[in-house]
Amino acid sequence: MTGFENGWIICFNPEEKGLLQGTKVHSTECISCPVHDCTAKGLLFQQWFPAWADLDQSPLNGKIMELNKALMGRRKSSESQLYCPKKKQATTACTARSVFCRYNLICGRHENRTGTNFIRSIRWRKVMIYVVMYLDGTSEVVSRNDFPKIDINRVQRVYPGSYEVRVVSELVPLGEEKEKLSETVAAFKQKYKGGVVTSDGLVNFEEWFMKASSGDSAVIPEKVLVPQKTYKIMKIKDDAQISEGKGAARVDEDVPAPVKKPSAVPQAKKKNQKIEDKQPSIFDAAVENTASETKSQKNVKPKKKR
Repeated sequence: MTGFENGWIICFNPEEKGLLQGTKVHSTECISCPVHDCTAKGLLFQQWFPAWADLDQSPLNGKIMELNKALMGRRKSSESQLYCPKKKQATTACTARSVFCRYNLICGRHENRTGTNFIRSIRWRKVMIYVVMYLDGTSEVVSRNDFPKIDINRVQRVYPGSYEVRVVSELVPLGEEKEKLSETVAAFKQKYKGGVVTSDGLVNFEEWFMKASSGDSAVIPEKVLVPQKTYKIMKIKDDAQISEGKGAARVDEDVPAPVKKPSAVPQAKKKNQKIEDKQPSIFDAAVENTASETKSQKNVKPKKKR
């Protein structure tokens, strides 16, 4: 299960809540859960808040929207005389006054958003951006592809976010829908501790929502990233340079001279290698005389008997 089905979802962190694996919880319990770093928070947007509708990817009829623009330019007509681009057949009936319509921001029927039926709300869209706060007080919104290019020496902190909220004034039926919207906004503040990221940094959601104009947007921070000093081992090149010690104490060490290791494999002796002469001894003469006598005896032939 990847999302809420009929308002229920399998808990992502059952151990921290004392539940068994596979336990389902209702969305009202999930949104007030004390576990803040839960991956289900993005799914809560899909359950409680309407997504930001994109005109290029919406199923609205573009020809009817062009027709409404032409009718509004010809004569001053009320919104009730314009056609609904959501319906397959041409009709001037608008169901957004009785049932919430997620396309009422881009249908073109309600350009003048004043009156009691139009209330302030928020819509969300999924993004992957980084709000970078620099040391000089400036800020910048960086995409995921351009994030490795920033100068980390100028960075104070970074807020990565996957969801962006935008303030809108949309047509919502009065009564229960308005009360539900108040409940969801209160649940939003409780779930995310009332914090969103703007160009001024991390601000309170309620204060920002009350003062923001239609079209203003903010990022829901997932976590805070700060620069951390580390080191990197690199191979020395020909143009390498070294820096000063920056106040570090000098350490002088006696480096021992390298010891030449003997050859591991001894050389084999040759078979016909000449043996060096030994030290002469007094017994060598006796040995030589004995050897000569024995040789002379062998050379003497025995006499024949007569």
